[in-house]
Amino acid sequence: MGSIDGEDAFAVWAPADAPWSAWAKPIAFIQPGGTISTESLDEKAVPTIEIALATHTAVIIDLPGADAVYMGLALASRGFRPVPLFNGTSGPSPIVEVAPITRALGSGVERLAGMRLAPDAPPAFLLDSRRDGTSVKLTPGSYDNRWIVLPQDFPSAALLASRGITAAILVRTNGVSIPADLAHVLRRWHDHGIRVDVVDTATGHVAANVTVPTPSRFKLAWYAAVALFGLRRSNVGGFGSMIPHQAGRRGFYG
Repeated sequence: MGSIDGEDAFAVWAPADAPWSAWAKPIAFIQPGGTISTESLDEKAVPTIEIALATHTAVIIDLPGADAVYMGLALASRGFRPVPLFNGTSGPSPIVEVAPITRALGSGVERLAGMRLAPDAPPAFLLDSRRDGTSVKLTPGSYDNRWIVLPQDFPSAALLASRGITAAILVRTNGVSIPADLAHVLRRWHDHGIRVDVVDTATGHVAANVTVPTPSRFKLAWYAAVALFGLRRSNVGGFGSMIPHQAGRRGFYG
């Protein structure tokens, strides 16, 4: 089993000559000791893509953990540039497991480097659908690394259009509903004429040319502050901090 410096691995996933690298997040590549494993990629984990894709399309892959990475590698084989947007740090007893994502990113380095994607390849943004920790109980002593995406985590509709992007595909599993945080992104794109389709990988169902619902607090100046309330920032730039234990009757401290 080999390893690679996290910074070098990030450079493969977010090369300097790729315009979409400006949005890539390095958090999942930051590990104790500075290196991440490059264990052999399980080829069975990389899915076969049955989605009709065009070069004028941006893809958002919103799948659980490492599945998003494997789907990103599959799309890379179709000429798309996978852009990791994972923004939760790793820690003891985490609310959201980051280690499998990091392992998948490391194992995909050699494969991705060998593809020699064009600098102007269309983007496939990678997200962890478990990022908000909805299904996990928050308990004192756990590492709270929940996170969400904000509109500024993605290129604007105007920038996408300037690079010939006229459509977007959201890839999810077990349904074609649009998460609230992504609705703030996709509604902006939709309002500027970008077509939005949603694909359910579990069933193959495609919701074509959807009208993205207007989310709560849409375009309000204080939306980000309210949306991030209660999420714990990490000192390395992502999200992550211990949930403190109770101190008497005054609730939590920290």
